[in-house]
Amino acid sequence: MTIYLNELGLACALGSNKETVLANFLAGEQSFMQADNSFGIETVIGKVHEQLPDLTKYGAYQQSRNNQLAFLAFEQIAEKFTQVKSKLRKEKAREINVAVVIGTSTSGIASGEESMQQYLSSGAHNQDYHYAIQEMGATVEFIATLAGANASVYSISTACTSSSKALISGQRLLENGLADIVIAGGVDSLCKMTINGFNALESISATHTQPFQTQRCGINIGEGAALFVMSKLADNIALTGFGESSDAHHISAPHPEGKGAKQAMLAALESANLSAQDISYINLHGTGTMQNDAMEAKAVAHVFDKVTPCSASKSLHGHCLGAAGAIEAGLCWLLLSDGNKENQYPKMNIVGDIDVNLDEINLTLENNQPNKEIRHCMSNSYAFGGNNASLILSNEQVG
Repeated sequence: MTIYLNELGLACALGSNKETVLANFLAGEQSFMQADNSFGIETVIGKVHEQLPDLTKYGAYQQSRNNQLAFLAFEQIAEKFTQVKSKLRKEKAREINVAVVIGTSTSGIASGEESMQQYLSSGAHNQDYHYAIQEMGATVEFIATLAGANASVYSISTACTSSSKALISGQRLLENGLADIVIAGGVDSLCKMTINGFNALESISATHTQPFQTQRCGINIGEGAALFVMSKLADNIALTGFGESSDAHHISAPHPEGKGAKQAMLAALESANLSAQDISYINLHGTGTMQNDAMEAKAVAHVFDKVTPCSASKSLHGHCLGAAGAIEAGLCWLLLSDGNKENQYPKMNIVGDIDVNLDEINLTLENNQPNKEIRHCMSNSYAFGGNNASLILSNEQVG
């Protein structure tokens, strides 16, 4: 059974519409990542620069940056969502069941941080602060309100695989007849908790992150939102495969041999009924930490025999945590879409030296641009606790 990704809404440091994001992604544009010390440490962040929408009419407990980012993405899918819903209603002659599944790790925690800061300085919280604003389910409830959802509505919070798993959950809901349309994706916003938390783990880079390079020393945190309209209604791009694993190697360090990463990629290939040679491009998890990049290079080299074109996009938009999987799957969707008419591959912007101690993989550098048609893309996401997910998106050339 084929599950289609009928539409994408996307906002991140690279831009707040699909055209801008694709152009900057293909160009390897890193200028949107900016130095910042407003979170208490010196680092570089990937912030959404777009003017965020006013959500006053939705009530005080919905006034979070997370929901503002979600609204930016939802506006981009609203028209197609309505069209798909209308077509399915005519086809099925009944009310259409709409589910919403969202991955996040921060929700509205930044609003709680601001209110706590005021409490510490004045003895009183912000008058409009409500704890519900920072609950993990706040954003999915907000999107469900926008969509008029009448089926399953829930959040997934498994760190950096959260929104990859949201897409997988959406596929399962559709395959099992529990929904006719699923809005699935991820939303995460910048906050002190995550930036200072990763800094405590000595995983934050004070300068621009450098995935797979000798000088790499950590991640840059980003924010953003990516929402997909998923259904069985035939379209040009489909979620054709997925794989999950949990190697439980360590609470925060990946398995050094990439055991779970290999399992997830192989499972995704099997579910898509594809071989490694069929994959046109891989969006790597590529965090820029010493351990992740070494593990992932080993796993990818093992599964794909060093030849499949791949790149790490987090140096362009930051590590968007719970939203990372959906945002990076969104980049794959853009590569497969009509917006990429010239079949361009992204240029990975390397500022240092590729680490020769890593297993060899085929990075899409300025002087290493493939000419193969982009037909199938894999997106990898790896999380704390050895939680791994790989997605395969394909251009089905419908019509």
